[in-house]
Amino acid sequence: MIVIPAVDIRRGRAVRLRQGRSEEETAYKDDPAAAAKTFLDAGAERLHVVDLDAAFGTGDNREAIRDVLASADSKVQVGGGIRALDEAAALLEGGADRVIIGTQAVKTPAFLEAAVERFGDGVIVALDVRGDRVRVRGWTDEAGTLDEALPRVLGNGAPRLLVTQVSRDGTLEGPDLALYEGLVERTEVPILASGGVRGADDVRALSETGVEAVVVGKALYEGRLTLAEAMEAAK
Repeated sequence: MIVIPAVDIRRGRAVRLRQGRSEEETAYKDDPAAAAKTFLDAGAERLHVVDLDAAFGTGDNREAIRDVLASADSKVQVGGGIRALDEAAALLEGGADRVIIGTQAVKTPAFLEAAVERFGDGVIVALDVRGDRVRVRGWTDEAGTLDEALPRVLGNGAPRLLVTQVSRDGTLEGPDLALYEGLVERTEVPILASGGVRGADDVRALSETGVEAVVVGKALYEGRLTLAEAMEAAK
């Protein structure tokens, strides 16, 4: 299993939200590229970069993302408000190796099909769930249940899924292991887990579920877990 540090960007800073709520934000670094460099220097194989302003429809941080991509010597997956194929193409041409598509993948099947046809394995479909309900448009709208959305996005060609349990995200309350165990049993595509990791034991437990990767944010920023500890636990 791979450990992927998260760099979520809002108003030009590296931040973390609690349960996806825009009003519950903690800023950790004024320079997202510096945050990314810290993780890269610690041995990160991949980075998870999200433009929160674009996700919420309140602007964008594309310049900050370009800075991260320009300085990164590892693979970078980028998401947040990607709702046009040209946006995805620009990010991939700018150095990202994968783009994360959430709202458009869930709400517009034709968009997902076109994205997969054009970008292939460069697409990650994000399924953000609160409980068993899928959330879209910056986690503000509901889009049915996970049981409804999962076969739909898989049927439209999703090559890889990033599943975030929003109720755990940024809480340091532990991941939803049952969610990921069930997904691994039900699907054949790789699953990336996100939300709730507190420490090495959680990373180890997620590894045992069979997920391909875990995205870790707050535990790293607050020093509850080092990247080296997380990577060791993931083996």
